[in-house]
Amino acid sequence: MTIAPTSKSNIKVGYISETEGYVDNLSIAEANAIEKQFPETVFIFIDGDNKIKYIDIEEVNKLTANDLIRKDPCNVAPIPCGPPEIVFFGGNGIGAEANAVVDENGQLIAVDIVSGGFGYTVAPNVDVIDPCDNGDGAVLIAIIEDGSVVRVIVDSTGQGYLTPKSSVPQYPAVLKLTDVRVTNPGINYNCGVDQLVVEPANGTQLSYNCDPFGKIRSVNVLRSGNFTSQPNIRMNTNTGLNADFAPVFDVVRDPVPVEVVTDIVQVFDLVGLNINGFVNGKEYYGNVYFVDGVKFAGTSPNAGTKIRVFETRESSISGVNVRVNPTVRTDEDIAPSTQPTTQTITAEPDVVDPSTFTTAPAPTVSPDPTPTPSPTVDPTPSPSPAPDSTPYTPPDTGGGGGGYGY
Repeated sequence: MTIAPTSKSNIKVGYISETEGYVDNLSIAEANAIEKQFPETVFIFIDGDNKIKYIDIEEVNKLTANDLIRKDPCNVAPIPCGPPEIVFFGGNGIGAEANAVVDENGQLIAVDIVSGGFGYTVAPNVDVIDPCDNGDGAVLIAIIEDGSVVRVIVDSTGQGYLTPKSSVPQYPAVLKLTDVRVTNPGINYNCGVDQLVVEPANGTQLSYNCDPFGKIRSVNVLRSGNFTSQPNIRMNTNTGLNADFAPVFDVVRDPVPVEVVTDIVQVFDLVGLNINGFVNGKEYYGNVYFVDGVKFAGTSPNAGTKIRVFETRESSISGVNVRVNPTVRTDEDIAPSTQPTTQTITAEPDVVDPSTFTTAPAPTVSPDPTPTPSPTVDPTPSPSPAPDSTPYTPPDTGGGGGGYGY
C-alpha cells in the first residue's frame, strides 16, 4: 500500500468563534476567506510536534507540508514511568493544559492549571493518562469561566499513581485546602453537636451546615491548612450515617522564597511551565511584581516581600542582574540530577530593599498574540460554509506565571 505524501492541501487551521467556540479544519483558502470578512483574525495551527501556534494570515499562507512533519526526534529509548498526564478534550475550545499532583500514597489529589485555554462553550472532558498503567481510577471535572478552564475538581483520587522522580522536570508547590465538597450528605446527624474532623488537621478549621433531617448541606473552610497528602475528612457522630467529603486544594506554585514553608510537594511538569526568574541559583515559578523596573517575588509591594528575582541563574548567584528577555525554561536550566523529591530550605534567599533600586529598566516582555475582534458579519468562505460569528478574542494566558493554579 502506497502512502500519499503530505502536501499543502493537508494543512488545516482554526480560530475561535464567540458563539461556536473553537472552529477547526479550515483550509488555507477558507482561512483567507475568513480574513477578508474579519481582518486581523488570529488563526490556530497545530504543527507536526503537536504544538499549538497562534499565527496571522500571512503566516498561514507561508505554511508548508514541512510544518506537518515532526521535528523533535522520536525517543526510542526506555522512558521511566512517572506521574500521569492530564488531557482536556471536547468543549469546543483549545489550549487547556495542567499538571497532576500526586501524593506519597499514589493518589491524584490536585491539578495545577498551567493554561486555561480559551473558546470553551461547555466544560471539556478531562482524561488521566498513565502510560505505564501503574495507576487508575482518578476522575476529574473541569470548571470553566469566560471560555477558559479555571478549576479542575478531583472527584475521585484513584490509586497507584507515581510521584515525581528526582531526574524529571518538576517544581515545588504548596497545597492549600480551600474548599470541601459534600459528595454524600448522609442522614441523621446531630447538627451542632457532631464534629467535623480533619485528619491530619494541619491547622485547618471547618464548620458545616445541615438540614432538619440531619443531612450535611455544605462545609465552610474557616482556616486553610497546607497538605502534602490526602486528608481524611469525616463526621464524629453516634447517630449519623454515610456522609462523605472531598477536599479541594489551591495549588500555590513555588511558595519559597516568598514564605518559609515545610509542607512542600513536587509537581511533575509534563506541560513545560515557564519560569519567572531565578533566586539563589534556583528556578522560581511564583508570582512577581516590579518596583522601579526591579523584579521581586510576590504579588505586590504591599505583600511585604523584598526578595529579588533575577533573570539568569548566574546573576541570581552573583547579585548582578543582566538585562535579558523573560526567561523560558530549557532542559539545561532544569539540572535534573540535582533536583530533590522533597525540597529542604538550607539557605536564606537574597533579600533586597526595593526602595534602593530606582534605575534598573523593566525587562522586555513579548506579549502573546491576541486577536482583535472585528464587526459581526456572516462570513461566506468557499468551498465550505464558515461559522456565522465574529472571531473570539482569547484571554491572555501568559507565559507560565505562578501563584494559584485556578
